[in-house]
Amino acid sequence: MARLLIVEDEPNARAALGEVFSPRHSVRLAEDFEAGLEALRNEHFDLVLTDVVLPGGKDGMDLLPEVRRLHPRTPVVVMTAYGTIEKAKRALRDGAYDFLEKPLDLPRLRLIVESALRAREEGGANEGLREALARDGVWRKGFVGESPAIQEVFRTVAKVAPTNATVLLLGESGTGKELVAEAIHAVSARSRGPFVKVNCAALSESLLESELFGHVKGAFTGAVADRPGRFEAADRGTLFLDEVGDIPLHTQVKLLRVLQHREIERVGDNRPVRVDVRLVAATNADLDALVKKGAFREDLYFRLKVVTVRLPPLRERRSDVRLLAEHFRRTYSERHGRTTTGFSPEALRVLGAYEFPGNVRELENVVEAAVVLTESPVIGVEALPAEVGGSQRVEDLPEGDVIRIPAGTSLPEAERVLILDTLARTGGNKSATARILKIGLRTLYRKLSEYGADPGEPPPGDDAAGA
Repeated sequence: MARLLIVEDEPNARAALGEVFSPRHSVRLAEDFEAGLEALRNEHFDLVLTDVVLPGGKDGMDLLPEVRRLHPRTPVVVMTAYGTIEKAKRALRDGAYDFLEKPLDLPRLRLIVESALRAREEGGANEGLREALARDGVWRKGFVGESPAIQEVFRTVAKVAPTNATVLLLGESGTGKELVAEAIHAVSARSRGPFVKVNCAALSESLLESELFGHVKGAFTGAVADRPGRFEAADRGTLFLDEVGDIPLHTQVKLLRVLQHREIERVGDNRPVRVDVRLVAATNADLDALVKKGAFREDLYFRLKVVTVRLPPLRERRSDVRLLAEHFRRTYSERHGRTTTGFSPEALRVLGAYEFPGNVRELENVVEAAVVLTESPVIGVEALPAEVGGSQRVEDLPEGDVIRIPAGTSLPEAERVLILDTLARTGGNKSATARILKIGLRTLYRKLSEYGADPGEPPPGDDAAGA
């Protein structure tokens, strides 16, 4: 049995909330800020449920820092009327666990409270991870950087991870939005639950709805059995919606319902299913512009951007290029069995001067290719591609490193020679081959199958070039 503090100035609402939670929990009721603060000073609580608007000079926003000061691990759930939603969203950015609009949806309120209590019990194990992320930018290999721009991202992630707030990640392609979503999940109290990913741009509208919400048998041709969707798969965990700006308008309506009521309906069914899911969305699109064009719902945009994290492009964090390049060098040297020891000063200068329009993903691809192709323990400029500023042009390569295709060769045959020769030079590593040739990994598997080679089973996922 948990101890709950409920701060609500309206007598009937206060009494009703007490009746809702008293069968399962020990409840203390308070009518204003001062009564709530007095209770916090004298008693221990496992959760605080407070209205934003309270009588007197101070309100629920003022109570939040007092809870964090007196009981740092106690989650706060905020109740708000429509006119104070912006205050509630600010409370989430300041550390509140979640908020609920009035009139209250009691089943959803119960769900949020139980989720917050579980988060309190399970969140202690990740406190060290969050502190290290906020202080040193350390979470896991690959999420590295020392520039002010990326350090601000680390601090924001550490701050928002313990909450249940919906997070919107904005940034150009290749800036690491998926990695940040993984970090939010990994250092949150939901880390023991599932982390489920959906690329919204890779699916048609009908497939996307079935993928997100599931379907029942007979809902459409080919629906031979009931199938749960990604929201149900992510229950008590985190759902990452990549390229959320590409979701069709009809599906946006259904997604809005999930965010408002925390329940889904499978395609072909009208029975609601409650889900406890933390949503992280990402896009490289300008959602403001899409809203103005009518291509993205304003109310959904409002729901998604409770907390917004902007991922800086690599050209705005050039001081991180050396750290990232060294990380990728070590990773791919180990993966491909190469004995590289570092980069030459000139190679690092070239990498640091390049704009990297493909951001961190492009840097990763460049470094992996350099690791595979270099003949020296120290990666020099000659191992870098010409577009980066290196000297790796066909005419500069040793005789053995040139793939010769006779004039008059058909395009399909030239493609076959290029793919098979590159695969041989990488020692049969299909991932490295796909990155070097800048083709999707599933495309490579398909081509190898066409050539009569047995590539094995392709990995799951969308057919995007690179990692």
